[in-house]
Amino acid sequence: MDMTRTAAIIVTIIAALAAGAIYAQDGLSRVPAGTFSRGSNDGKEDERPVRSVQMSSFAMMAREVTEGQYRRCVDAGKCTPARYDDGGCMAWTGRGFQRVTVPAHLRGDGLPVVCVTWQQARAYCASQGMRLPTEAQWEYAALGGKAVRYSWGDARPDASRCAMGTIKQAGSFAPNGYGLYDMTGNVWEWTADFYVADFYETSEQADPKGPGAGYYRVIRGGGWYSGPSEMRIQNRHWFAPAFAEVSVGFRCVK
Repeated sequence: MDMTRTAAIIVTIIAALAAGAIYAQDGLSRVPAGTFSRGSNDGKEDERPVRSVQMSSFAMMAREVTEGQYRRCVDAGKCTPARYDDGGCMAWTGRGFQRVTVPAHLRGDGLPVVCVTWQQARAYCASQGMRLPTEAQWEYAALGGKAVRYSWGDARPDASRCAMGTIKQAGSFAPNGYGLYDMTGNVWEWTADFYVADFYETSEQADPKGPGAGYYRVIRGGGWYSGPSEMRIQNRHWFAPAFAEVSVGFRCVK
């Protein structure tokens, strides 16, 4: 046996295990480099054209940022409070948005933080040495290495697969193929990108960074009171960056 080669293999394995332990400790999952078909021919106009996109590897938080995590950032003076009680959080009534005070059953240290603006989400990620994912990174990660509509497959959402009807503890349901929880449902997630309806027609085909300007910011994944069509991985939605809503949260990447 070639002892030198064997020793090198052992060192490589130990290094890989150590790296995995670090990511597990930090609550991150490694999303490998690869290629995916971005968008859908069965969805809305802004999901077209479908094109093959190449992605570099990155690490993403396995779970959505929780209230407890966010509050610690506030306590450290690096984040501003979520808009739970100050009249700055909105909820959809079926006819329009209205201001709400978030009730107790939608609060808890293990629940995803909501009622945070895009600016607040960005500031939290920066405080952790991370950033918001690009729209392409989010969609690629949500697919988990498969061509599917939802993070578990093509079966329609129900209460056994994702949070529907009420918010749930982060990580309550099975993860996708990349070890990421709640990529479908629970809360919408802010991404870094400006929203431009026809961006897919002209964007880069390798690690697209999003439009250079715009007014709205993209949110993805659907929330706890979204319908199945909104929960589709390929579905694109948007809010103004200063908007805080009772079903919108985020996660970070690095």
